[in-house]
Amino acid sequence: MSKGILDHPGEDNQASVNLVGRVVLFAGILLGTVNFGVDFGLSVLNVSPNLMRQAALGAFLFLTWLAVSSGLRAVDKLQPGIAVGWLFITGMGIGLWGQVVFALARWAKAVVREEGISFAFFLLPGLLPSLAVSLLVAVLTAITLRVESKLLATLLRILIFGLIVLFIYLWL
Repeated sequence: MSKGILDHPGEDNQASVNLVGRVVLFAGILLGTVNFGVDFGLSVLNVSPNLMRQAALGAFLFLTWLAVSSGLRAVDKLQPGIAVGWLFITGMGIGLWGQVVFALARWAKAVVREEGISFAFFLLPGLLPSLAVSLLVAVLTAITLRVESKLLATLLRILIFGLIVLFIYLWL
């Protein structure tokens, strides 16, 4: 039988699923609520819409990096040697769950104000960016945690950022 990306040599697979689920649940709720708090705080301040959008984007990127990186490090620390696939699942799960909690909080605020907007209106626009950023952070953190050589880890990070810059350049 071949070794898969989710196979963990030490523990049974159920322990990995339980650990990943708990970390995703906790970190995602924390990410979504703090992101909503920042969004609500920025909306209370009377600043220009351009500045508010830039500050919200910066806070989103920083908070996503913090939550996903911390979640992956917690999973790796609690279950050393866990398969890399579980690290990617953890990172994507934190980003997905954080976006769901954030959208749910924004939807609840709209319901309280009796605006009558659907939940999908708040969820769908931020879903793909949230998953993309959380996957990028998960890959970079997995490189940090698993690649022994610092030189090779640095080269891999430079390669990833170079490909992203090339993709953005060709897209625009």
